[in-house]
Amino acid sequence: MKSSLIIPSLHVTLFCILLVFPFTSVSGDNMQQPMVFAGYSLETNSHLFQVLESEGDTSLVLRNNLYNPPQDDRIGKVALLGKPLKNYRMSAEMKFLGHHLEMSGAGWFGFVIRAKDLDNYELVWFMPAAEESSTVAYVPVAHGLVPWWTEAYATQQKGGPCLPQKGWFEARVDVVEDEVTVFVNDSFVFTKKLTYHLQEGYPGFFVGTATDVAFRGLKIEDLPLSPD
Repeated sequence: MKSSLIIPSLHVTLFCILLVFPFTSVSGDNMQQPMVFAGYSLETNSHLFQVLESEGDTSLVLRNNLYNPPQDDRIGKVALLGKPLKNYRMSAEMKFLGHHLEMSGAGWFGFVIRAKDLDNYELVWFMPAAEESSTVAYVPVAHGLVPWWTEAYATQQKGGPCLPQKGWFEARVDVVEDEVTVFVNDSFVFTKKLTYHLQEGYPGFFVGTATDVAFRGLKIEDLPLSPD
């Protein structure tokens, strides 16, 4: 007699629980969709990247990039776009949103070039708070390590366009064969030999240590081989 009373009451209890806490399906429309920016699928190594709508524009934004040593001293945050390309032009507007370090000259962000994956790529980064003659630089990255401490980086000829510490600026890279040419606001900055020897790879964006930044107005187009 007691068991016959317990079983119906258990059914009633379970029914009430389901009413309050219904199960949510993890298939179909409720599955988490991959991020898309400007029509390109995104693969990232950080959950801080967000695609946001603001004032009629779509931006790829990374905020709250707090300093987390020792990893953040040598490894950046990367977002890869679409499919691998060989010779291409990539342009975007960029906005420095600040940094989380107690040092002058901090803030690094820019274009990933011909990435093999999230750990192996070349990049051109922009540094609005750096010295006037050193606001743009080229960096090859292997195994996720960004070698800013090497003699090769320290002694290279960097670019010196004036970059705003507040507000947007437009940047562009032309990647053809073994060279990258950089422009800021349609003005030539430099041409560099690509030293990592990747024949093709993903275009993308890079964000450095404790840096917050936004990107918008992305355009990517194929380029023909340079004439002999």
